[in-house]
Amino acid sequence: MALLVIAQFLVGLADQIYIITIPFLVISIEIYNASLKAGIVSFIETLPFLTISFLAGILADRYNKKYLLIISVLFSGLFLLIIPIFSTINKLNWIIIAITGFLVSSFSTLYPPSRDALIPILVKDKDKLFYYNAIVQSSYQFALFIGGLLPPIILYLKNDLIFLILLDAIILILTSFLIYPINYNENNFMNKKSSILDDIKSFISILKKERSILNLVILTALDNFFIMGLTTIGASLYIKNYLGLSAKEFALFNALLSLGWFLSAIILSRIKIKTSEVNLLRWGIFLDGFTYIPFFFINDFKTSLIFIFIHGLVIPLITISRTTLIQKHVGEEFRGKVFSLIYIAVIGFMSLSGLFMGILGEFLSPNYLFLIGGIGGSIIGIISFSLKIFN
Repeated sequence: MALLVIAQFLVGLADQIYIITIPFLVISIEIYNASLKAGIVSFIETLPFLTISFLAGILADRYNKKYLLIISVLFSGLFLLIIPIFSTINKLNWIIIAITGFLVSSFSTLYPPSRDALIPILVKDKDKLFYYNAIVQSSYQFALFIGGLLPPIILYLKNDLIFLILLDAIILILTSFLIYPINYNENNFMNKKSSILDDIKSFISILKKERSILNLVILTALDNFFIMGLTTIGASLYIKNYLGLSAKEFALFNALLSLGWFLSAIILSRIKIKTSEVNLLRWGIFLDGFTYIPFFFINDFKTSLIFIFIHGLVIPLITISRTTLIQKHVGEEFRGKVFSLIYIAVIGFMSLSGLFMGILGEFLSPNYLFLIGGIGGSIIGIISFSLKIFN
């Protein structure tokens, strides 16, 4: 389990560098319609989570999860090298970045369902699942915090966004070697007797019977449609165009978001929660939107750091609770598929959200994007209290 936590830290580090660098890279190299192009890149690079993510869930239920994790991070790192290569020959543009993002994300789809389906195999005691999910996520969020601090430091020393992409690729490639020593008995959990088509049919029948799974996926999709575009495109435009700042400040902005996320995950892993995971999830969805509304009124960087930190505090209420609920209530033969549906909703709808916010960003001031997204997310949270979720 320790190796998985360390690997999760390194993947988080790479993810944060990527999230910070790519939008600013597009905006920096494109002169015309930069906001729209950044939105399109965001849409294309997350498109695999809408198109092939379910296949990743099927693979996670049928094959060795450790090797799927290795394939995911190794090939993501290798394809990421395309950007430095094209930059070296002065051929880099937003289309190359979009294609690279699509290839990287295609292999990245393997990681979340394989990881989340592996955790309950490594952790035998279901009562400890919430704790270990909190540990894994706190590791990831600590990495995002560190990853938010590294880019401004590196950019002060070497003002080169391409160098950050190269560093990102190296981290992912090295992580693939770290995952290999993870040892567990996979054969007891593999389901290869039935065909993939039979697996899909059985899964569809489960979805029809268990309304909670569909409700969870729909709530996740709608919440992320309003929220995720703010985290990527909206925040980039807010820092660069509304506040008139640079990638260094954007990195610090994301670091404070991750710090709040990390501290909240640590607190949740240490205290005894009296309410149910379902109620934590519902309140988390509501607050996920509500804590973005103040950015409509904020026009200075220091205040924005305080409120993005507050926003980060509420996110683990969603992520840890949702993961634990699935691990507790969904059978081992279907967990990978359910987690893949969740990540379709999370990252797949981030692509739609990024495109939506990119289009709105051509016509509206960035602070209005936060108002629209924050109100929308809050409404989804209110709706969640009336829906059945594993009760």
